[in-house]
Amino acid sequence: MQLGRPVEELVRELDERGFVPLDDLVPEPVLAVMRRGCDDLIERTRRMRHSSQGWQLEAEGEGGGWAARAEGREGIPGKVRVVGHAHEHSPELAKVPELLGLNEGVVEPLHGLRGDFYNSYLWAKPSEVGSEKPWHQDALFLREEFYETYEDVFTIWIAVDDAREDNGCLRFLPGSHRDRVVQEPHGIDREDLFASPREPSLDIDRLWPDLTPVTLPRRAGSAVLFRAFTAHTSSANRTEGQRRAVSYVYSLPRRPGTAGGGR
Repeated sequence: MQLGRPVEELVRELDERGFVPLDDLVPEPVLAVMRRGCDDLIERTRRMRHSSQGWQLEAEGEGGGWAARAEGREGIPGKVRVVGHAHEHSPELAKVPELLGLNEGVVEPLHGLRGDFYNSYLWAKPSEVGSEKPWHQDALFLREEFYETYEDVFTIWIAVDDAREDNGCLRFLPGSHRDRVVQEPHGIDREDLFASPREPSLDIDRLWPDLTPVTLPRRAGSAVLFRAFTAHTSSANRTEGQRRAVSYVYSLPRRPGTAGGGR
């Protein structure tokens, strides 16, 4: 796999900023496979009325899809927010890591060791009702025991459609990963995150007053790789088109000589 830039340069940027864009990562034949996988998963949600643990529909009213799952409100059929463990539901999306060589072609060169596949997600951001994802760190959702074996995760977020400012491309806070501290969202118990009608949200102006957010549009087939401690967000999609993306997450084993057990 061609990363487009020298590995040493990408590693420096990743260490400094907590994320690195990967342009034109996915060739058109593989992107076609991803589109089919996304379309199939979205089509299945047309028969759904309520969210489950792995399938979160968008919903009308305050809090959107996140709150609807916690409160049991009816969702909007065919308007799915996220599908977790997407590789378990879609044969097409399951074979993408091997087709692209993500572990040996991305994770290993940038981390120094092969990663362990952790999870995959469809981030559907549907037309007109695709809800905002507030500022957060993915590390918030990792259990303490994770750090007994691993030191971090790499998320490889791939745009299946063009991701723009008006339809909810990602925004990052460069440098927010450096202290490796998970900032607790105000008013939400970390142990009951998914039971709360309030989605986790970080006050980045208070927590990192000297850091400046960066907006990162992505063409379809391009990607961004980021760490678990890097704060990021995406705005709502109120356009008439969908903004699909798929992320593949790899756990990063501890390098020899590093201590485990916590952040």
